[in-house]
Amino acid sequence: MTFLFSGILLRLVNYQRSIQIKADTLGAALEQLEKCHPQIKSVLRDGSGQVRRAHQVFLNGEQVSKPSLNMSLKETDEVEFITAIAGG
Repeated sequence: MTFLFSGILLRLVNYQRSIQIKADTLGAALEQLEKCHPQIKSVLRDGSGQVRRAHQVFLNGEQVSKPSLNMSLKETDEVEFITAIAGG
C-alpha cells in the first residue's frame, strides 16, 4: 500500500510525498511508517493510539469517516492524510 502526504505532514516524512509500505491493515502500516519516521507518531495518533481527529483519512480518494486500525488494506491501496488547519 502507499501512504500519501501533503502539507505540514511532509516535514515529518523527510518531504516524501508517497511512501510504500507492505501491510494488511492500517494499524500495521502505521507501525511500519513510525519505525522509519518516529516523529510522526505523536502527530498522527492520539493518546489511545487511534488516528487523531485533526486528520482526515482517505482510502483510494474516498474519505473514511471513522478510520479503524483494523481497516484492511490491499497492496494497490493508497491512504492519504489531510490535516485540518485551525485558526482565526
